[in-house]
Amino acid sequence: EADLAEYMETLELLNAREREIIAARFGLFNQEPETLETLSQRLGLTKERVRQLQNEALVKLRRRIGRSGVKSDNVL
Repeated sequence: EADLAEYMETLELLNAREREIIAARFGLFNQEPETLETLSQRLGLTKERVRQLQNEALVKLRRRIGRSGVKSDNVL
C-alpha cells in the first residue's frame, strides 16, 4: 500500500492535463487505455501535441522516480 501511495503522490507532480493524458494513455484508475487519436479528439489537441505532453510528463515522472533510488530505465 505504501508503494501505491508513493506513486499517487508522484503523479501529483504533474499538472492536471499531464495527469489526464498519462492516466488515459496507460489506462490508470480503472479506465481503458486511449489511443493518441482518441485522446487528441477528446482534448481538442493534435496527436503530436498529446504525444509531446505525454513525453514531457514521462520525463518528470522518471526524474522523480530516479531520485527515489529506482533506476528510471526499469520504469515507464
